[in-house]
Amino acid sequence: MSRTLAALEELARERTERDGLLAAMAATQRREQQARDRLAEARRRLAAETVDVADLESMSMTRILASLRGSRQSDLDRERAEAQAASYLVADAEARLTTEQRERASLEQRIAAYGDLDARRTQLVAERETEVRSDPAHADRAARLTELAAEVGRLRARGVQVEEADAAGREAHAVLQRTAQHLGSAGSWSTYDTFFGGGMLSSMAKHDQLDKAAALMRQADAALARLGTELADVGLDAVGGVGIDSMTRALDIWFDNIFTDWAVRERIGQASQRVHALLDQVNRVGQRLATMKQEVAGGLADAESERERLLLV
Repeated sequence: MSRTLAALEELARERTERDGLLAAMAATQRREQQARDRLAEARRRLAAETVDVADLESMSMTRILASLRGSRQSDLDRERAEAQAASYLVADAEARLTTEQRERASLEQRIAAYGDLDARRTQLVAERETEVRSDPAHADRAARLTELAAEVGRLRARGVQVEEADAAGREAHAVLQRTAQHLGSAGSWSTYDTFFGGGMLSSMAKHDQLDKAAALMRQADAALARLGTELADVGLDAVGGVGIDSMTRALDIWFDNIFTDWAVRERIGQASQRVHALLDQVNRVGQRLATMKQEVAGGLADAESERERLLLV
């Protein structure tokens, strides 16, 4: 066995040990959080019991009522006992939290002592690849390693493109959701004007909503344009844009009657339908991008598995 292979074998042992410590760390962190929660609850209870004792010890309605009942001392003794019990619970919770914190700190030190095992492994595998490529007996493996290196590069580039498209899709989806909400609000004001004679005040409120919706629709157009650019990189079709008829605003303010109100209401409804249709399209794009992410991850895993099979023998 070569020196590099021996080092990789030892590294595998260390990684197994470290992984066990990481699992123990995760369990300790969960217990630590539980201890924090218990301590917070114990402190809240102690604060409440302390208030009860203070009420009985001071001139308060609680003390007056207890005195009238002739039970002030017994009530005070009970509250003091409950406060002491609450103090004990706080001390116990603090001790448990301290124990878990010490355990976590110990595990952190033990894990840190291993250093960066992933970086060491990357370096050792690279050294092993150099060994294989320089050995004429491994010419076939060297050629395949070259092909795998090119495939990994292509997949990583593809992964970056898919991530960028996914980020653009999430941004477009968020803007479209906000747009749909604002259009719904503007639509309710339009209905009010049409059927209940809302007047200038409701018109102003409605137009404020329409202005916000229009701004959001412009943002949605820009977000969808960015998404279209990113989708082109991964070979997917773009999603269409949205638009707004700016003339409806002027018509509704200066010629406020049922005909123009109906026109505005109809346009709001059409815009809302369009936005919801775009949301559906963006959701479908997101699902396709998720599949592409899985394909890239699977391809990289397969390539790395084959690379190791060629090297670690």
